[in-house]
Amino acid sequence: MRVDAAANREKLLDAAGAVFAEQGLGAPLIAVAKLAGVGNATLYRHFPDKHALIMALAARVAGRFEAIQAEGAAAESGWRGIEIAIDGTVAMYLDFPWLPAVLEYARQHRDDDPGFEQTGLEGIERAWAEGSLRRDIEATDVAFIPLLLSGLLRLPEPMRSIVIARQRDIVLDGFRAHDVPRQPPGGAPLHIQTLRDLVRPSESGMSASGGS
Repeated sequence: MRVDAAANREKLLDAAGAVFAEQGLGAPLIAVAKLAGVGNATLYRHFPDKHALIMALAARVAGRFEAIQAEGAAAESGWRGIEIAIDGTVAMYLDFPWLPAVLEYARQHRDDDPGFEQTGLEGIERAWAEGSLRRDIEATDVAFIPLLLSGLLRLPEPMRSIVIARQRDIVLDGFRAHDVPRQPPGGAPLHIQTLRDLVRPSESGMSASGGS
């Protein structure tokens, strides 16, 4: 593929992600071409129909996930590999707001097994063997953590980073083997006043100045 053609393909995928995130998978393809700044002919040259476009987005996710899995497999411990997988997947939910819809579509239209399940199981078995992970925790338990945390991505910053960091550590601490020391959750303590200041910083500042 020529350099300009490859660039157009990536622009179309970026535009498709933005359009689908805002309008859903039912959005017209013409909106994708318009946002990408290319003609309809260029769009259909790369993606003959919406199915091909959505599956290309799914392939983008698969490539990102494979990179996360490879980094986790190369980590110094099975436990660290689990942390990398969770953090990387949560970051994907943030970078790809269209991810849930595209993955659901791909599950309905793809017959092959991408192999993610086996890769994840190998990481879990490594953590079991080193004694860092409870034996009654399965790969599916770990896989659901990013999904749980993704519900917090709509929070505004800096609250989002603080809340996700702490909830991630709290959940993971429950997965540790019974003889592994518990760790304090990361991030700033979530006192009630801390949350109030994050939600209404201007009001908190006015209140403080008014009372001085």
